[in-house]
Amino acid sequence: MRPFQPLTSLPFRTVNNFASHTISPKKVLFLTYRFPYPLSGGDRLKSYHLLRHLSEISEVDLISLDEWGTATHENLQHIKQFASTVTVVPFNKTSAAKRAALSLFTKTPLEFAWYNSPQMQEVVDIALSSKRYDLVICFFMRTASYMTNKSYKTYTPKILIAEDSRLLADERASEKFSFSAEYLVRKNDAAKLRAYEPEIMRHFDVTTFVAEPDKQRVLAEDPSLKTAILSNGVDTNAYSFYEGKKENAILFAGHLGIYHNKMMAQRIVKNIYPKIRERSPQTKLYIVGQDPDASLAKLVRETPGAELHQNVPDMKPYYEKASLFIHPQEIGAGIQNKLLESMAMGTPVITTAIGASGISGVINHRHVVVSESDEEFVDSVISLLADTEECRHIALNARKLIEERYTWDAIFADFDLIVSGVVPDFFNLNLPKRIVQAV
Repeated sequence: MRPFQPLTSLPFRTVNNFASHTISPKKVLFLTYRFPYPLSGGDRLKSYHLLRHLSEISEVDLISLDEWGTATHENLQHIKQFASTVTVVPFNKTSAAKRAALSLFTKTPLEFAWYNSPQMQEVVDIALSSKRYDLVICFFMRTASYMTNKSYKTYTPKILIAEDSRLLADERASEKFSFSAEYLVRKNDAAKLRAYEPEIMRHFDVTTFVAEPDKQRVLAEDPSLKTAILSNGVDTNAYSFYEGKKENAILFAGHLGIYHNKMMAQRIVKNIYPKIRERSPQTKLYIVGQDPDASLAKLVRETPGAELHQNVPDMKPYYEKASLFIHPQEIGAGIQNKLLESMAMGTPVITTAIGASGISGVINHRHVVVSESDEEFVDSVISLLADTEECRHIALNARKLIEERYTWDAIFADFDLIVSGVVPDFFNLNLPKRIVQAV
């Protein structure tokens, strides 16, 4: 059988001034389950920034699955400006579906069977056998199995950037879903994850989470796990505080092809927004995001005052013109980047306790407004629309919290401490930034 050839493995000629130093830069293997560019979605955003940050002092080899076909020539050219090598593995959804179906009879959760690509494993094995790495970083739990399926001859320090606890996410989901295929999958995966998640994490020197509830849920299963918090960041220059005029409008945004975002959008359009319109007939609703299905598009289209804006190139104009960001989250885990972005730009957020729980330091009625029932969301929206001073108070405090805790520089500082705890001399070289030029 002809050996597997990845979609593209791009060689680089590195032009640098390391030659004058006797110590070589550290070598890092970085695994992602989605190609980290363009910057749409919190997972791509964070993997991209960490990858770029690491490349300033080390040689980083990226191996990435390409689930959504975003590794275009243009996007590859962007990433290869700073990565030492880039290997993209095509993702076969037919094979993934077969693996997922077979997983129903195994101890592997369906979600992880879907991403457990034999081609990706082969590429990782080749990389590890051909080069000695100082550090391996697995971004998201979906890449963790590629470092646990085999025992390698030499020990390599490993960090798992898990982001959230999939166990916590599936437990919350199975509590909320009605009896359906989605409910059965989540319930089944939650049962498996109680053993599977901590077992995977034991293979890593440290596992990071974006929020304390996720970390604590995993530690409840195995208190011996080494864990840390590594939150998400916001580019506070790009997402600057907006002082201009606002419209009489509320906003919900997110990837509308993801189930929990679709659930929130439907809840807003069906249950919350009509009651807002009864009390404030001129208030508009903007639903903004990627890949809405036909049923959601029809629902928004048939709702007076509501507008659907799909696959927009830039969310910032919507944060600027909306008076409020409404986010009735009932399931999920981790942290929501859209909330951080809205807070950074000065659009007050109304969310649930689950939505707020991922944001460290947040205080109800100081940085966000927490509501739970449909009626509470309606009352909160009407109250804030009528009180511009309260809106500004929340907006300013939220921006201050972002500047204090959620800039990328703050995230990089936390990340560097975590890396130093695993590889103590990683940042001791004091080498200048590399200049990378493609062949």
